[in-house]
Amino acid sequence: MVSFGHPLILLALPLPLVFLWRALKARPADAPRLPPALAAAMGAATGATARRPALVHGLLVLAWLLLVAGAAQPKIATGQAVTPASGRALELVIDLSGSMERRDFVLDGKASDRLSAVKAVASAFIAGRRGDRIGLVLFGDEAFSASPVSFDRAAVVHALNESAIGMAGRTTAIGEALGLAIVKLREDPAPERAIILLSDGANNSGSAEPEDAARLAKENGIRIHTIGLGSEKQADDGSPIDPSADLDEATLKEVSRVSGGQFFRARTLDELSSAYAAIDGMEAADAASPPFVPESDLTPLVAAAFLSVMALWLVAGRLTGETA
Repeated sequence: MVSFGHPLILLALPLPLVFLWRALKARPADAPRLPPALAAAMGAATGATARRPALVHGLLVLAWLLLVAGAAQPKIATGQAVTPASGRALELVIDLSGSMERRDFVLDGKASDRLSAVKAVASAFIAGRRGDRIGLVLFGDEAFSASPVSFDRAAVVHALNESAIGMAGRTTAIGEALGLAIVKLREDPAPERAIILLSDGANNSGSAEPEDAARLAKENGIRIHTIGLGSEKQADDGSPIDPSADLDEATLKEVSRVSGGQFFRARTLDELSSAYAAIDGMEAADAASPPFVPESDLTPLVAAAFLSVMALWLVAGRLTGETA
């Protein structure tokens, strides 16, 4: 696609037509005096239009078009739009255990299971991380990488939205999930690396301990932010129930403390949104650098074409006696 550095200059393209129109409308004594080259192009000089060969006339018109286009600094795109990299790699680690199907959140005015609420909020978080490389680890009985760390935010959102409760088992292997995320980030060249862990339970599966994973993360310069999910105690027919009874806040807090991250408690959709917003601020993306499109400057090419056309015009004019 061709663009122009100074597009307003293109408004000068029809300028010769304005002079011609004024010349035709005015009486001879009032007719505007044109520059010789422009007068030659438009045939405003006495009787020149009728005698001028079409080739000479066409060359001068073409030269005018090239002159104006060159002054407008034409450019052509040489590639796709590029978003500058932030130098940051993030790994989202999300719990898919059986307890995530508990319907203690409200989404769009209706009761919602925990995973649906997480999908809505985390998808918006991912979409806003322009310039970051993001990956996704999902876990239950075991952990697996659902999307590698990359600039393809749409692929991460798709993988998250396609996830389902229990697809990795119904227990909670927090330690193994953190270990996998650390392995994915440990050799990553990004200077800023962080893990965002979301869980509504306790580490009750796998052989890895979350605290050990936190120490490994710290050794590798990786922060771990944790989000504990689940609503407050409720009353059911007079008997108190605690939807968050399985949540191990103490371990999540310790994981964040050891690794240099922060713990967040999300009892409602608003608190979940606030948690991701706070992390978004702590791991701020470089919004100051907008996307750019690689371009090549066509001005030298247009200038060369202008000079070539003018040379042809002079030669053609001398051969026909029009520029003598």
